[in-house]
Amino acid sequence: MKNTLKFNNKKFRIMLVGDPHEKPSDTTDRDKAIISDYLALQYAAVKELKPDLVILMGDNASGKNTEELKKVLLRITKPYAENNIPFAFVLGNHDLECEVNEMEVQYDIYRQLPGCILPEKDEVNSYGDYKVTLRASDDSKDVFNFWLMYSGSGALPEYYSYYDFVKPEQIRWYEEQAALLKEKNGTTVPSIVIQHIPVPEEFKLLKERSFLSMIADGVTGQNEQKGKFYTLDKSKATGYMGEAPCTSGYNSGQFASWKKTGDVVAAFFGHDHMNDFVGEVDGIILGQCKTSGFRPYGDGLMQGVRIIDIQENEPESIYTKMIYYRELIGDDCLSISGTEKILRDRTSVKLDVAKEVLKYTAPIVVPALLIGIVKKLKKK
Repeated sequence: MKNTLKFNNKKFRIMLVGDPHEKPSDTTDRDKAIISDYLALQYAAVKELKPDLVILMGDNASGKNTEELKKVLLRITKPYAENNIPFAFVLGNHDLECEVNEMEVQYDIYRQLPGCILPEKDEVNSYGDYKVTLRASDDSKDVFNFWLMYSGSGALPEYYSYYDFVKPEQIRWYEEQAALLKEKNGTTVPSIVIQHIPVPEEFKLLKERSFLSMIADGVTGQNEQKGKFYTLDKSKATGYMGEAPCTSGYNSGQFASWKKTGDVVAAFFGHDHMNDFVGEVDGIILGQCKTSGFRPYGDGLMQGVRIIDIQENEPESIYTKMIYYRELIGDDCLSISGTEKILRDRTSVKLDVAKEVLKYTAPIVVPALLIGIVKKLKKK
């Protein structure tokens, strides 16, 4: 089948590409620089890392019509096509916000792209979810599986959530398909979930802090967590958190379903451009993939890709690591210059924290300073 792959000498490497946010515009010097830097990163990553599969993590591309969208997708997947590397994808919350806003139309475009392993319509559910199985080197059985899930866009008002979530119907589909895989192979098939919007359980990898205690190395909450402050719990997670996770404010029970079904060893998400932390919650690895694009916001030259290595003899034990633009190419970049070029992860975030400090302290500090000035003037 189109969506079935095999281990290569009992090894398999996946390369995750987060949030390209690519657009049709390609005529200005700025556009050309952005496209050049993105492609430079992808070509360098493919050459250096030699992945067996590439997965786009959502918020991939936009276009005013099908021809434009196909043109952009052909551009961003060219490094994989030229190197005969298959690729899969999930859609993000922005992918269907362009003029080509029907999922089936977009999926038909993806199916036309060289190397795309999106299965035919009868193997994709009505929400756009599908699976990609990884067969043994000798093709004797399914050894591993990838669940590629659509996590939606904006939630309906009754859920009191800014971002959407994987629906109960999608969870039932996943559980049914996992049961079929287990029946077919006589055992549970270890799996990784790939989707755009992270699950709320990511907050179990964080510590909620007071405003003052988070200043040195923390972030402010967003959406449903606005007014709260967080740092990464380094006893549970490693990596970098440049912004609070933008999960759904409503918990649909997806993580609980993974625990009940027992096949998911890890789940990886895009969406949060500046996050690449990884940690374990109740035996399941949760990991973020930083943006690889040069159009969206980010941290200086810290765009990158994430690799995941799987061993056929130990499929439950995966290895994962972020690889950054700076490591693959260095500081040679066309679309980022000046102070942005020297900013590294915590530098840019601390600038944002400084703004928060001013916002919270100005109403107290400024009047106090004015009172002090007035008193000094009176004495004179």
